[in-house]
Amino acid sequence: MEPGSTSRAQQFDKGLAERVRTRRLRSTDRTVTASDPPYRTQEGRTFLDFCSNDYLGLSRDRGVVDGAIRYAETHGAGATGSRLIAGGLEIHDSLERGLARFANREAALLFSSGFQANVSILPAIANRKGLIFTDRHAHHSILQGALASRAKLLRFRHNDPDHLGWLIERHGKGSRGPALIVTESIFSMDGDRAPLEAICDLADRNDALLMVDDAHAVGVWGSDGEGLAPAHPRIDLVLGTFGKAFGSSGAFVACGTSLRSHLVNFCGGFIYSTAPPPPVLGAVRAALEKITSGELRQDRFQERIRNAHDALRNAGFDTAPSDSQIVPIPMEGEDDALSCARFLHSEGILAVAIRPPTVPTGSSRLRLTINRLHTPEQISQLVAALRRYRDQARRK
Repeated sequence: MEPGSTSRAQQFDKGLAERVRTRRLRSTDRTVTASDPPYRTQEGRTFLDFCSNDYLGLSRDRGVVDGAIRYAETHGAGATGSRLIAGGLEIHDSLERGLARFANREAALLFSSGFQANVSILPAIANRKGLIFTDRHAHHSILQGALASRAKLLRFRHNDPDHLGWLIERHGKGSRGPALIVTESIFSMDGDRAPLEAICDLADRNDALLMVDDAHAVGVWGSDGEGLAPAHPRIDLVLGTFGKAFGSSGAFVACGTSLRSHLVNFCGGFIYSTAPPPPVLGAVRAALEKITSGELRQDRFQERIRNAHDALRNAGFDTAPSDSQIVPIPMEGEDDALSCARFLHSEGILAVAIRPPTVPTGSSRLRLTINRLHTPEQISQLVAALRRYRDQARRK
């Protein structure tokens, strides 16, 4: 170690010590062994998984895995460079054409992750003379992208078009740069939906661009698994990711041809990044074919999601405001959330306690996720375990 490097690193110890004191220290020791969904193996034990984002169970699907292997054998392990130098392969172009059709847009552009896309697209669209309006519950990557743009950032109350309209009316008149509205379609922590039609109306009336992060809807919702945003043609940019329902990794943005060309020329996250590797493209292509073919029966999955909410609510657990596969169970505090997650772990169920700073202070919860492969019996097992925890907590 370089002389002095230890003392320089000690400047970070205070912040880490505070995380330890408040039991909020994050680490990478939550490792699991891949198992067939909806199960995960941890330290030799098999658990029923109610916390991953592999909503369709495609991460271990034989067809998706074979797609990755086939593309690796045909095109290699890596793209070898950015799309604008030596990394652009025909399979990138072909997948983008398929994704554009999937999202009901003219064009699409691939990114290595949803975080990378949001962080780099927003500065490419807005600038220091412009305005960005974001939902207060929007993903951290959206906030970071907005800050990186140096545009004036205004955050509207969660799912409140009236407050968004008021902010636009108050701040938008004197703007000399582009105005951009950004929201999610299904929110990652609450599982609720944005009022997209009302937000589209506001964007139209105020000549603002509209970007919707559809990450948690793509693959699960929509008539063909296309998500929620594609049904709204007035949305200018639709972001989708492959690390959730697609069971792989990466992201795409679907938009008009002019906007795509703009991003190719001005979006640093695209210009200066190595292109997504062929095995990922092969897995995504196979997943896309499964999602659009109807074989996954998303209609049955959506019914199972509704049944899971009904079962939890009938047992006295409030899952509002969600009606999606992301199911928040409010807890009385951080200790309660941690205690419940530990209890479920002892019952053979993986569930994650979500606490500040991921969510606002006072809103700790369990974040449960429903998987297409969960059976009614497994959902009943979850509900029964939650009831036992509640009964045990009440006796204390």
